[in-house]
Amino acid sequence: MRVVTLGTGYVGLNTAVALAYLGHSVRGVDVDIEKVSKLKQKQAPIREAGLDALLSLSLDLTFTTDLASVIEDVDVIFIAVGTPSLPNGHADLSYVHAAAKNIAECLSPRRDVTIVVKSTVPIGVNTMLERQIREHISRRGECVDFLHFASNPEFLREGCALSDMFYPDRIVIGTQDDKAHAMLSELYAPILSQSFPPPDGISIPNPRPQSQCLRTDQTSAEMIKYASNAFLATKISYINELSGLCEKLGANISDVSLGMGMDHRIAPYFLRSGLGWGGSCFPKDTLALLGIASEYDYSLPIVEAAIAVNERQKHRIVQSVLSALKVVRGARVALLGITFKPNTDDVRHSPAVDLARHLTRLGARVFVHDPVGLANARRVYAEEGFDFCDTAYEAAEGAEAIMIATDWAEYRSLDWRRILESLAQPHLFDARNLLDRNAMLALGFKYYGF
Repeated sequence: MRVVTLGTGYVGLNTAVALAYLGHSVRGVDVDIEKVSKLKQKQAPIREAGLDALLSLSLDLTFTTDLASVIEDVDVIFIAVGTPSLPNGHADLSYVHAAAKNIAECLSPRRDVTIVVKSTVPIGVNTMLERQIREHISRRGECVDFLHFASNPEFLREGCALSDMFYPDRIVIGTQDDKAHAMLSELYAPILSQSFPPPDGISIPNPRPQSQCLRTDQTSAEMIKYASNAFLATKISYINELSGLCEKLGANISDVSLGMGMDHRIAPYFLRSGLGWGGSCFPKDTLALLGIASEYDYSLPIVEAAIAVNERQKHRIVQSVLSALKVVRGARVALLGITFKPNTDDVRHSPAVDLARHLTRLGARVFVHDPVGLANARRVYAEEGFDFCDTAYEAAEGAEAIMIATDWAEYRSLDWRRILESLAQPHLFDARNLLDRNAMLALGFKYYGF
């Protein structure tokens, strides 16, 4: 099938590459000239497992800034642009509206075409965009009978987005249009049947999932995305809330999490206590969900509590540093990890950054290391007053405290005896519970888990 993706961020780019690998003819469109230039040279603008390898293959995949040049005879158009948070918590739909306007101005439908919203948008936006595009094309005197619309929310995790594309738990198609459903079912058929050769460099879940396809209406599809992310965020906040109580009781939160996760009704996923959630999805989507509810004069106290607990967790860790060091002003603190999660170079809305900012405001000098996110951090947070270090050992040299803020696997294999000997004080704050507590205590660290 002939596919166009508007937007080449995490969602649009990984969608485009995966569909091209499955044999579809894909055109990626973006207004960012520099990004498109890199993609034309088969250079990924983001770090994602397996992305560089797939881009290097001879796929029917091209990139452009000109939608009009690639929209003729297209079968499926994906809107996959960003919907960042506004100051009031509502989703910024300016990029979505711009994408819809561009489609309406460029598209002259003479055959069936399905326009799919993959961006995470508030309830009712799919219906609104459908109305706007139909009206715009109709005013030109052109036939709109070939137009079909669907909501197809994404469930991609940064760091393993391509794995999630090829091996999803579910594909949600929100449409009451039989033609749109049939076209998207055909598009995703290789994934649903798992009939494609596994691409190199992409992890295959074990066991390999039997992907399910759910057909629903557009409103329910929109809600599934928000409801899923809010639930996962709440699950993390819940275990973090319990970790504070476990600390007072002398219980081991890691054992509590393990015991809870053994119950198949609960499952172990998203039950790791620590610094809390961040990134480009959970903060944005929980706030957007609250914004949607407020429009209907409806409260979501559980979601509100999840957000509050997530913020409190960062404060709890800072208070632990204050309690241990007594005086933070002028202290040197080593912060290991600044991306919001491992296996990505994304530093947006990272809890590690919040932690570093808080310590800096208290007068500490924060020395930051990250295995892959350092270049982005140096660019994005150049004015924050952080000191960036090329190695974890450099960050630790002479520090009164060292803190693990992102659970990179590389940090497990550090020479922790060497780090201990380089510290001014032996305080180790494991904000991701990455290391073995007993092993660190045996080395001589004063270990703090969360």
